[in-house]
Amino acid sequence: MNEKVAQALSHVEEKYIAQAARRRKRHYVRKALIAAVLTLAFLFHIPALPLAVSAKAVSLAPESRKTDRPSHSSDRFDAWFDSHMLRLDTAEAAVPAVAAFAENCSAEVLAGVDTVNRLWSPINAYIALAVTAELAGGNTREEVLNTLGKDSIETLRKDISALWETIYSNNGREISVLANSLWLDKDIDYVQQTMDVIAYHHYASVYQGDLGSSRTNRAMANWLNNQTGGFLKDRTGKLSVDPESLLALVSTVYFQAQWSDRFSSADNTEGIFHGAEGDVPCTFLHKSAEEFKANYYWAENYGAIQLFLKNGSMMWLILPDEDKTTDDVLRSGDYMDMITRSEDFPAENREYMKVNLSLPKFDVSASTDLKEPLRRTGLTELFEPLGNDFSPSIVSEYPVYLDSINQDTRVSIDEEGVTAASYVLLQFGAGAAAPPEEIIDFVLDRPFLFAITSSDIPLFVGTVNTP
Repeated sequence: MNEKVAQALSHVEEKYIAQAARRRKRHYVRKALIAAVLTLAFLFHIPALPLAVSAKAVSLAPESRKTDRPSHSSDRFDAWFDSHMLRLDTAEAAVPAVAAFAENCSAEVLAGVDTVNRLWSPINAYIALAVTAELAGGNTREEVLNTLGKDSIETLRKDISALWETIYSNNGREISVLANSLWLDKDIDYVQQTMDVIAYHHYASVYQGDLGSSRTNRAMANWLNNQTGGFLKDRTGKLSVDPESLLALVSTVYFQAQWSDRFSSADNTEGIFHGAEGDVPCTFLHKSAEEFKANYYWAENYGAIQLFLKNGSMMWLILPDEDKTTDDVLRSGDYMDMITRSEDFPAENREYMKVNLSLPKFDVSASTDLKEPLRRTGLTELFEPLGNDFSPSIVSEYPVYLDSINQDTRVSIDEEGVTAASYVLLQFGAGAAAPPEEIIDFVLDRPFLFAITSSDIPLFVGTVNTP
């Protein structure tokens, strides 16, 4: 967004920070906080919201290094093509690690058959931990790298840049805009080189201000709302940084897409969704077998289809078998291979078919504590009060550790397309085929899973127990 405005405002705030520095806070036990707000919102127009950053600009993220495709006759085409293919190859090679992270954590985050809808954004949590790896060093960094499936920080940097740029698009027809910001408390002594690396490789602007003050809380919420067009305004109003904080990270992804083949409201029907704790009325979207053909995938516990979006992304609808639950699908894990490597899914387990589709309109949201799920997947030392290393990024006489990590997520679908948003807060202490003949009824009138992917990258995974 408008980083120049943020930079201009930062000069005004220097005086404010200098004055505040004289009123040093008394710390009995100093906490360090890294708040990662990671958002994925599917919207068609980004409302122009005012941006005011009440903090000094330490290092600003660059514009996207992903450039528009020049004409074949241009002398820039060969260089663009080489850069484009390198980015795609790097992102493709990065997907398996993201998929493994998403599969392991989804089994922990989404498990539990009840009336609560469970959903989260794997890519948001992945990026948050990638920035954490930059801030950390020694064994602390190694533990985070292992959780992310990487053997070096250099590889992680290249992968994050490639994933960021692969997802990114803002051409007036579709929107997939990512933004990140790291906020430092005014009393922090920081390592400028690390801040510059974070800005460049993670597209994260770094600011310094009075963390925990109402002024800076408002500035952070305003920055977040600006990046997400106000879609999460009800939730960002809860954003409040502990006055004892040292660091805060806000990261957003803003994405817009319509269905490639939109639903007609004239075909909508009112029906019953058989939820985990009883029947609930809802509106169903429909496509008939006469108009809708799709690959139908099946495995031991489920059947699934894809719905394509105009920007090349897709939504997967995964329906457990009659005698199975969403937990059974999550435990099996093979659904993640399907949504991230559909071309490699066994040919004997997929078939191009005519589909009678009934899909409930839904607007679901969830607040999820990710601390214990991450612990169970191997990220443990980072949560311990002693023994962590954050010396590559900050100078602190107090130990720094991950105190909590929480995520808020919302996904909504209607006749036009998909809208989704998520933020996660980490707090640290101190060619057309021939028409098919077979027809299948794919009726999602009981608990099911969904996933939203872009370039095989799992952006959202969730369960719908009540639409």
